[in-house]
Amino acid sequence: MLLVATIALAVVALVAAGSALRQSRRSRMELRAAHARLARIDADLPAPDDQGGVGAEALRRDVRVSFEAREMEHDQALLASLLADFRDLAGAEEAILWRWDADRDSLSPAVWSGATPRPAHFNLTEWGPLVQWSAETSVVQTVGQEDLAYVAAACVRHDESLLGVLSLTHTGGLGLPRPALKEWMPRLADQLATFHDLLDVRRRYGRHMRQSQALLDAVQRLQGDRGGEGLARALCETALDVSGARGAVLVRWDGESEVGEVHFATEGTGLRAPTPLDSSSVVAEVCRSGKLHVLEDSRGAASAQALYGAARVIREPGSVAIIPIAREGRVLGALVLEADEVGALTTEDTRPLTVLGAVVASSLEITWQFAEVDRRARTDALTGLWNRMHFGEQLTRTLAEADRYNHPVSLVLMDIDHFKKVNDTWGHEAGDSVLKQVARVLQDGVRTVDICVRYGGEEIAMLLAQTDSVHAVEVAERLRSRIAATPVKHGAVEIKVTASFGVATYPETVRVRDQLFPSADKALYIAKHDGRNCVRAKPATKGRTAS
Repeated sequence: MLLVATIALAVVALVAAGSALRQSRRSRMELRAAHARLARIDADLPAPDDQGGVGAEALRRDVRVSFEAREMEHDQALLASLLADFRDLAGAEEAILWRWDADRDSLSPAVWSGATPRPAHFNLTEWGPLVQWSAETSVVQTVGQEDLAYVAAACVRHDESLLGVLSLTHTGGLGLPRPALKEWMPRLADQLATFHDLLDVRRRYGRHMRQSQALLDAVQRLQGDRGGEGLARALCETALDVSGARGAVLVRWDGESEVGEVHFATEGTGLRAPTPLDSSSVVAEVCRSGKLHVLEDSRGAASAQALYGAARVIREPGSVAIIPIAREGRVLGALVLEADEVGALTTEDTRPLTVLGAVVASSLEITWQFAEVDRRARTDALTGLWNRMHFGEQLTRTLAEADRYNHPVSLVLMDIDHFKKVNDTWGHEAGDSVLKQVARVLQDGVRTVDICVRYGGEEIAMLLAQTDSVHAVEVAERLRSRIAATPVKHGAVEIKVTASFGVATYPETVRVRDQLFPSADKALYIAKHDGRNCVRAKPATKGRTAS
């Protein structure tokens, strides 16, 4: 009897040892499998240095969408890998994450364990209601016979939010019995929810880091040009990289006088700077209000005349964004972006550009203040034309360029006829009105690149670069006719005004650079001697001498 008991105890011990050995082996296998899964997932996760340098163009919507699509595809592959582990653990043919759509109040397969385009082993007609019921009740649902289950479904939640449903299916029966599925399905669903949240956090962190690096790159570009046209160019070109727009315009705005101008424009806008901003234009209205204005569909509402009050020959943009640039509550100007496609610019796209505008606002204000002081120092207060100081600098520069590039330069001197009689008859205020109107006619009648100067009293000089004698005489004759045809209104009086013009051209009619002004002055004297209200030019000379 004792022998039988001893043998029985030995058998029990052997069975227990065998069971423990098998359990130990199974545990080691599961541990190795877990390590393998972690190693595989870790290998798939991008290293911090994988993204490399991120430029300002990473803020563009098309670049963001492309990058996030690749990132989403990568995350879907990781989820599919985890679902494959769930499938193998439960002895299933297929594991599916069904995504919950709150707007449609429905479920759809988002990720599954197989490599097929669609789930291959799920009977939607027979098992679909079960998955829906699991989402609605938050209870593990199974279908089968006795302990054998063909399908099991568990609700996937994170922080009380319904993400979807996890389903495991096998047409011949799952490897885990029903009681084990009741225990394991909630645990697997929790793991899936946690992993899903980790991927979402990683995506948001990556998006934040990319945007931060891209903004840093954009700001560093702007810091390289702290003033003048370089800063304006850097801002507009960086804005193009950030937005993907076809053109950018920087507008300068004076809030006190409510006057603005196009300070800088890229080639894609068809505008030339400086160009006055019409007070009734869309951009002027935005500068007055200081509020962001985005036209996602600007067709028919964003012609150059409507936007800026300036004509241009270029196709109307499909979308426009106008971003005010302000400092301490004062609007300094605006950054205008134009895109060809409708919807290419949205409010979301303008957020990085608002940051860039805030970064450069202080530098722009200082730059524009210095420019305004310099402009006033070079401008005649009465007529708004340049003064003699500016004329001297521009004359030296233009003549040097003429020698370098072999281009002609013409100087036109104009003197208002009988100006003293105007002052003596109607007073000095009338004389000022005459000067201002004549100055407007001359300024409007020459090119933007030409220099128009009040040289002294009623005498005005015009420096026409790359203009020969024939064309300079044509310009002078056109201006003479306009002045004669436009009486000056002063109160109830109309004052008829005429002017005399003298033209000289280097090196065509003047061989020595230093003789350009005296030659034009002599031609003007001849015009006055010949009866006034006419144009006289220095005749051509032979050869060329530069002093």
